[in-house]
Amino acid sequence: MSTGHVVMIVAGLLATLLTYAVLRQAAGAGTEESVAADDIHAGQVVTTSLFATTDVKAPSSALSGILTPKEIDGMSGQVALVDIKKGQLVARRQFRPATPPPPSMAITVDPQTIPGGASALAPGSKIDLVAVTQAGQPLLVPGLVVLKTPDSGSDHSLGATNVRIDVAVADPATAQLVLAATTGGKFGIRVAAGVPGTG
Repeated sequence: MSTGHVVMIVAGLLATLLTYAVLRQAAGAGTEESVAADDIHAGQVVTTSLFATTDVKAPSSALSGILTPKEIDGMSGQVALVDIKKGQLVARRQFRPATPPPPSMAITVDPQTIPGGASALAPGSKIDLVAVTQAGQPLLVPGLVVLKTPDSGSDHSLGATNVRIDVAVADPATAQLVLAATTGGKFGIRVAAGVPGTG
């Protein structure tokens, strides 16, 4: 064996050792990051059970924005903005907070005052309150969104003659108008055209 062959073998061994040392250093302890424990669909409200952790070996700059295990508890109730496959890393920007339910008021009404009866309404329907106040003044409260009707789990305990309808109120001024329209005077409900459940 010539000296050249010995040098080549030694150089090869040194290169192998150096490569192993670099790879071992790179393969050191990674960081715990969060992944989807199951498929998550856009629009889905998530719970902590939909997340798992995995050891990721990557530069911290590449993991910027990825959920850490410590952040998972705060994710319960958030809404996914995109589809996320099982095992995929999850990022904070892929979720948004759940929208709180709008403030609501209950209206007790004779179903005979609703065109088509209470069954003409469904959650999401838009109604107008048409009233005459105690002072005899006309009052219109337009565009109220129905949140709950007797058929969608409302309270039937008000007796056979009246039903309860829950409507969203956008602000305190609208709440005052609803109160003025429904207390002490006469009022009726006008159902907007093309609402859910009417066609």
